[in-house]
Amino acid sequence: MKTLFLVLTLLLTIGCTSVPDTFVFNGDSRQSIQNDIKYILKKLPRSEKQEFVVALVAIQFSDVNSVYDMVGDPAMSGINFDILSKKLDGLTYAEVLELASASKNKVKIYKN
Repeated sequence: MKTLFLVLTLLLTIGCTSVPDTFVFNGDSRQSIQNDIKYILKKLPRSEKQEFVVALVAIQFSDVNSVYDMVGDPAMSGINFDILSKKLDGLTYAEVLELASASKNKVKIYKN
């Protein structure tokens, strides 16, 4: 009985922390995309949060050809919601991950 309760609790927890398949990013404005990204980050488990943030960075920098494109450009100093609003508008979570994997610029996190 304890095992059944534990399994049921685990399934309910996992179900509550997943991103709905029907969720679509709204890129109408900087604020709307920022709110959607915050919503997704709240829904994801820690390991998937990192993957999602890395995907966002890869998408933001997908048009960068060299380091010179970034130097001195304040739009590239952090997460730029204006760029992301244009690139993510109308996409689902899965489509965002696909778009990031198709980017010519790859982003990785290295842990010490």
